[in-house]
Amino acid sequence: MTTMSTRCEAWPVGGTGAADRRGAVGGGHPVPAVGVLVITWGLAVTALVLMGLAGAPWDSTQWYFVVDTADALVYGLVAAVVLSRRRHPVAWLVALTAAGGGVAAVTAQLVALWAQDAGPDALPPTWSVMQGTAWIPGTLALTLIVPYLVSDRAASRDVRAAIGGGILLIAVLLAVRLTDPWPWPATGESFAPLPVRDADWARLVEPVQRVLLGVVVVLGLGAAAHAARRRWRDPAGRGLGWLAIGTALVAATFLPLVLWAGEGPAALRLFTPLTHLASQAFFPAAVLVAVLRQQLWGIDLVVSRALVWWLLTGLLVAGYFLTVAVLGLLLPGEGALGRVLATAAPAAGIQPARGWLQRRVDRLVHGEAAAGALSRVGRHLGSAAGPQEALTGMAESVAASFNLGSVRVLDEEGEPLVTVGAPAGAQPVTVPLVVRQRAAGTLVVTARPGERLDRRARTALDEVAPVVATAVHLAAVTRALRESRGRLAAARDDERRALRRELHDQLGPALAGIGLGLAAARNLLPADSPTGPLLTRLRTEVDARVDEVRVLARGLVPPVLAELGLVPALRELVMRYEADGLQVVVRADSDAAAPDGAPAAVPPDAPAAAVPADIAAASPATPTEAGAREASTAAVRDVPADVAGTVYAVVAEALRNVSRHAGARTCTVILTGLVPEAGPRLTVSIEDDGRGIGPAARPGVGTQSLRERAETLGGTIIWQPGEGGRGTRIVLSVPVREDEVSGRVR
Repeated sequence: MTTMSTRCEAWPVGGTGAADRRGAVGGGHPVPAVGVLVITWGLAVTALVLMGLAGAPWDSTQWYFVVDTADALVYGLVAAVVLSRRRHPVAWLVALTAAGGGVAAVTAQLVALWAQDAGPDALPPTWSVMQGTAWIPGTLALTLIVPYLVSDRAASRDVRAAIGGGILLIAVLLAVRLTDPWPWPATGESFAPLPVRDADWARLVEPVQRVLLGVVVVLGLGAAAHAARRRWRDPAGRGLGWLAIGTALVAATFLPLVLWAGEGPAALRLFTPLTHLASQAFFPAAVLVAVLRQQLWGIDLVVSRALVWWLLTGLLVAGYFLTVAVLGLLLPGEGALGRVLATAAPAAGIQPARGWLQRRVDRLVHGEAAAGALSRVGRHLGSAAGPQEALTGMAESVAASFNLGSVRVLDEEGEPLVTVGAPAGAQPVTVPLVVRQRAAGTLVVTARPGERLDRRARTALDEVAPVVATAVHLAAVTRALRESRGRLAAARDDERRALRRELHDQLGPALAGIGLGLAAARNLLPADSPTGPLLTRLRTEVDARVDEVRVLARGLVPPVLAELGLVPALRELVMRYEADGLQVVVRADSDAAAPDGAPAAVPPDAPAAAVPADIAAASPATPTEAGAREASTAAVRDVPADVAGTVYAVVAEALRNVSRHAGARTCTVILTGLVPEAGPRLTVSIEDDGRGIGPAARPGVGTQSLRERAETLGGTIIWQPGEGGRGTRIVLSVPVREDEVSGRVR
């Protein structure tokens, strides 16, 4: 390779390579894989032989030859392994990098040999061109394109634009190199095959190449940031972090060529090739790990040890050079003490560095150890909104931690509770889930296509199983509790209906008959009878009790609730309190659709605390505002009968308490529909402007009754001060899905 400034000196090369872990299918290309290995290693061996024949003295440009040869050897082997197992474009880009490095290394030594025998003026133009351009397509493609190809999702518009920009930049840089008229006009000939012999172009070639390399730096760092961002969002995306580091290193190596014309400072002449060599410790790792997750059986130990050896060698070399540089500043001269320290310092760090690297490479190749997987699984158990969400999160964590193709959690009857991924025909591995020596369910996992679960993975799964078993048991207990609550709510509704019938058909008519009898008795007495006023008062009292019985019967199961729904029933309920001077207003999401662009989940005048923070935070935006409004309206409008009955009873009890004890003039009832991930919920806020709850107040029978009613539906109810500290606000939140009410967990 040649630098952009001298055109004949070696220019650094590096590369990236990472295979998409899910995107490729098929069995690979064994024959082309062997061909790639033979060609690239043949070029590397040829270059080394030519180097020995040339016998050129060692200088900084020889580091570029080392980089080219390392490209041919390392990437040639990686490309052969990938091509033999998978069909993926990244494999061909890796092969292109290896071939480009090999050609550049061979032509560099041919140029050196030819210059010794025939002189630099007689160099064959083709050799010089190949030395300066062979590395460009592969190296820049791996740097600018591969980070976007390693994905299991369809490329977005931005990703396609980035790939297209990288291809265009490579083509433009090649065009500039191939049209460079150098050494014209100093001589009458040009080395490039398509020279543009124009004085202005000859003067602009160098600045244009520096600008293009600056664009390479920017786009390369952008590609590294893209890989790092995906690694941050998906901790299971092993290899992406290594790819990001390698891409950033390669992009950084072009900075000296952009910032300094000519050769630049001596230290920078070493910075470029050494940094390229360092990047090669990350790109092969990213490629092999991506491939390992699919179809390499029995190679995990080899890959792990090879990566540790490669990285440890790089660290030791870097440590040696760093120690020599520091000692050169602190201890001038070439004394024995300096040589001993320069050798001893890196040697002392071998064992700690090997252990540190081995742990991280094992995690990269094998996945998380059981302790790490337990930590991730345990976090879901403590932070999930419910048992089902905890199970789903655990299954996803197990699949990600152990690189599994599928994870299924079955209950004790063999019914699936959670399924993550697809088995894809792989042999399943079952792990029994046991709690207190009783079977709670089964964990069924399968490896990814072409892989198998080794003893290490099975042992780790056995260690994770008790935590998953606890979550399964918790889900079963919660399901049984919900079913019990559902039966309790149904029994309570039956009792309320029976009581209403007794009040409406028995006690009410009996009291009305007593009143009529008292009226008849009063009519039989003389007008001046002293008993007359007493009978009149008794009849008035009986009539009042008849009205109370009628109100009580309607409150138990109001007819309008069954006929028209919850909101009309509540509006009829609040009309009874107007005679007592309490003005009650009912507002609901189902009253009218919100205008375009307005939030639909909460009415415009709803207080901020009307929605519990945990529920409001769990309410993600739906695809469209219209869809959000419809979902919110349905959560209020389509309320199951038993839920509506309980909500009605809670509101009725709360309004009775407001009327009797709060001393309030106004009260607002707000019904809000929410659609969090766990399912639609109905939130009812009841707020008055009365005297509020005193600091010494304690929950009474009425408060406990309201809480029990909410809990029968799997809901919650809270009491808090009203807006501005005045009055009291009661917030009731209940699920409105039929399956949640009855206790079934999806």
